[in-house]
Amino acid sequence: MFAKFFIIFFALLFVLGAIGLWMKKRDAEKGPGAKEDETFFSEEEVGNVNNLNDRFNRARYMDGDGK
Repeated sequence: MFAKFFIIFFALLFVLGAIGLWMKKRDAEKGPGAKEDETFFSEEEVGNVNNLNDRFNRARYMDGDGK
């Protein structure tokens, strides 16, 4: 019984290791700095998000509404 779990454990370890090596090889073939999911935001976008999170921003600029 123990040997069965031992074999299953090492088989899973081998499969996960093979998948990891395959992913590492695939990323290396794309070249350095080829990550597509990394996006950088401009200062204007970051400022807009900060303004949305600021509770008192609307109160500060209330007199400028409708212009």
